[in-house]
Formats: sequence, structure tokens, C-alpha cells
Amino acid sequence: MDLASWTGLAAFTLYLAASLMVLRRLRSSTPGNKSALLALGLAAVTLHGACLWLTTVTPEGVRLGLFPMASMITGAGAAMVAITSLTRRIEWVSALVFPLSALSIPPLLWVESGYSPHELAHGMALHVLLSILAYAVLAIATAQSLLLLIQHRQLKSGHIRGVMRVFPPIQVMETMLFELLWTGALLLTAAIVAGFVYLDDIFAQRVAHKTVLTLFAWGLFVTLLAGRHFLGWRAVTAIRLTLAGFVLLVVAFFGSQLVLEYIVGR
Repeated sequence: MDLASWTGLAAFTLYLAASLMVLRRLRSSTPGNKSALLALGLAAVTLHGACLWLTTVTPEGVRLGLFPMASMITGAGAAMVAITSLTRRIEWVSALVFPLSALSIPPLLWVESGYSPHELAHGMALHVLLSILAYAVLAIATAQSLLLLIQHRQLKSGHIRGVMRVFPPIQVMETMLFELLWTGALLLTAAIVAGFVYLDDIFAQRVAHKTVLTLFAWGLFVTLLAGRHFLGWRAVTAIRLTLAGFVLLVVAFFGSQLVLEYIVGR
């Protein structure tokens, strides 16, 4: 195996180890060894980053197909979670993000696609970077909304069960969700603006549907944040619109990439 495969497998293993440690901490309801978990998470993210560099940066240009982009997004999300854990206890989020990051590595390494590497102009690179960060933050927000949904339903039934008993109060979970949504919406806005400024063919036939769906998703997130600020929208509405907006983003990029790379072969 080459160096990219070794670093990818090492990152995969460390992500799984960190995930198991998180689950053990949640089940035991004790703080556990925070330093060990942080070290595992940061080591996994570092090796994941090295694997991404070795597999996506080629002499012909940058490889930005379906699975490389998925791995970049999950890796960025894992990095954000690991860094945030320095100041907050967010095991409930890392329990979802770390396994997804691990699962994104094997396809990155061993699944070929019809996407050809090509050079990225500075404007295009900025658009891609902002898009990756926006997707990562909004993916974490979606994970947070799913956990908030479970918590809300258990509170409504009057029975808090399992690991939900160690979660923060629902008001804290809701506040964190909106913090993530504000950050993700701002990054998505910047990515869209960069796309309009630097991409000449943003409404070309092969990306028109992607652009339209992304704008619809952006509109949902902006509507949600405006409703929160002016109308006091709470958890249930936030959960529904967050899930709907993220589904649109997933269909916008990953759905179109799946068709272009594996069905049309472009």
C-alpha cells in the first residue's frame, strides 16, 4: 500500500477508537479522560488531512469528485468538533461526526469515479473552501438537530432514557443549534457570493440545478434564523427547517455529482 492508504487507514482506526471512547463516556455518565479523547481526535483529523492531501492534490490538478468532497466535509467537521471540545463538552456531536469521518475514508482511497483532476483558480478555490466549511458546519447543525429531536420527544413523553440523560438541558442544546446555524448560514452566503463573483458558468446547464437547490436551502436557513429572531421560533420548527435545508444541500451537490460521475460519466 502507498502512503495515502496507510495514513487513511490510521485515521480510520483512530476515528473508530475515539468513537468507542465517546460512547463509553456517554454510557458511564462520567467525564472520563478528556485529554486522551482530544489526542485521539486531533491525531485522527491530522492523519485524515494528510490522506486528503495525498489523494486529492495531483500533478494534473485537484481531484474534487463525490467521495473526495464528502471526505473533506466530514474531515472539516471532525476538526471543528475536536477543536471545540477544548472549551466545551460536545461528546454527543462527536459520537456522530467521528464515525461518519471514518466511513468517508475507504471510498476516498479505493473508489474510482469519472471525475478528472483539474487546476483551480484562486476564486474557484475560495468558493470550494467556503462551501466545504459551510457544509461541515451545517452537517454538525443537522446532527445537533437530530439529537435535539430525540431529546424533545423524550421530554414530551416524560421519560428521559439512555445516553440522553447526560445531555445538557434542551435550552442549551437549542442555543448551540442556532449558533451553528448562524455560522453555517454566513459561510454558505459567502460561498454563494464567491460563486457568483468568480464562476462564469454558475447557471450553466450542468450546474444550474445545483445552484437553484443551494439557493433554496440558503433561503430556508435564512428564513429559520429570521423566524427565530423576530418570531421566537423554537426547537420543533428549527429541527424541521434544518433537516429540510440540509437535505436540499445534499441533493444539490452529492446528488448531482453522483449522476455526473457514475451515471453520465462526466
